[in-house]
Formats: sequence, structure tokens, C-alpha cells
Amino acid sequence: MSHPRLSVSQMCTYPWTFAEDLALWDVLGLRRAGLLVNKIDDYGHEAAAVALGQRSIAVTTLITSNFDLSAPASWDAARERLNGLVDLAAQVGGCPYFTPGPSDGRSVPELTAALAVAVAPCVAYAESRGVRLAIEPTLRPDRSFVHTVRDGIRVAEVAGLALVVDLGNCWAEDGLAFTLRRAGSLISAVQICDVVSGDRAVPGDGSLPVDAFVEAALAAGYPGAFELELLGPRIEAEGYAAATRRAVERMDTLLEKVLS
Repeated sequence: MSHPRLSVSQMCTYPWTFAEDLALWDVLGLRRAGLLVNKIDDYGHEAAAVALGQRSIAVTTLITSNFDLSAPASWDAARERLNGLVDLAAQVGGCPYFTPGPSDGRSVPELTAALAVAVAPCVAYAESRGVRLAIEPTLRPDRSFVHTVRDGIRVAEVAGLALVVDLGNCWAEDGLAFTLRRAGSLISAVQICDVVSGDRAVPGDGSLPVDAFVEAALAAGYPGAFELELLGPRIEAEGYAAATRRAVERMDTLLEKVLS
């Protein structure tokens, strides 16, 4: 069995089906997993819940698409989609999250205010179902106007959201350990990878201080799972199953050491 605080995101096997992911998770003895909305839509929400329950796999995150902050007319449909994911999370666990959306030329405070208005009904609905919603700051400008954990804290506080902190996006931030302590209970999920020449890699293949990042999250009071999120050319070249298997083995060892 994998470490009880280790999770594997379906991003690690992005092109695979939900059924293929389940087969790999069976081999890995996985106890936690992060889900992609397109995979569970294809598989069926109820069928996914049953399959996860049969394996006693707890869900850590559920990734969905962002709001188009430039198109308020699209927000009702986006809210309906997100609320459907909230319903699933209320059943299987996990934190639905999305990237804040790209900039459209407005200032960060203006975009933050727009995000808060867009997501407000979903925040209220999620609270009524005992579910947290979160955003993920990312370095990709086509996905987000929020690129650092530091800035993510401010946006999350205004919008009533939690934060997903991904080492692959925040490893270069100055004073990251302090920022994680500042984020504190806003952190709903912590994601792990390594980086080699700008590409994501299996932990231990690159030079990122993965163990120090895990320790910093723990020092910030983070009580949840550490979720592997691997993608990109190096993972594709090695093969999704092989890379995920190596990553699980290494994170099992690291978590045993850090949490012992």
C-alpha cells in the first residue's frame, strides 16, 4: 500500500481513461487520488464514486475549468458545472479547484473582484455541502492572472476560496516557507513534482528541495495529502505508468522519513 498521505493526480496519466487509472491505482495500492472533471464526466459521476468506494480511495482534489472573467454571460453555466462537482465532492471527498483565469487587461484588483462575483454562489453552495473550493496560482499566463502563492493568498481571501499550492509553480518564489505559514489554513492541497530544465520530473530526478517543501507545508499546519502532479515531455518519454510508479516509490520513502 502507498503512504496514507500520498495522493496521485489523474494529471499524471493525463491521456488515460478513468478505467486505466483505476487499474494502475490497484497495482500501486493507492489510498488517495486527485480527479480530472473530463475523466469523471466520461466515466460517469456515480460510477466513479462506486469504483472509488470499492477501493477505499479517498479523493483529494477535483480539477475543473475556470470562469471566463471577460464573459459574465457564461458564468451561470460555469456555476452549474462547478456545483455538480461540489455534489460529487460531498459524496467522495476532495476539494474542487480551478485556475483563476487569464488577464484580460484589467488590473489584478479588478480581476479579483470579478472572480469573487463569479464564484460567490458556488462558494455559498459548497459551504452548505461541507465542501471547500480552491484556486491554483500557476505560472501559465493563459490560465491565470495569479502567478504566486503570495498573490494567491490575497485573491483567495477576497473570493472566499482556498489555495492549491503546487511546487511545480512556486519553487522559485522567495521566502516560500514564510508564505506557506502565512497561507496557513487557506491551503487545501499541496502538489509535488521535481523540475529538470524547466520540465516537470519525478521527485529526485531534479534539484528541487522536495523534502524541504514538504516540511515547510507541515510547519504551516497543513494536515492533508501530498499529491503527485506529473506532466510534460519527460513524463511522456518515460511512460506514464513507469514515471508514476517511480514517483510513488520515492514519495513513499520521503513521507515515511519526514513523518516518522
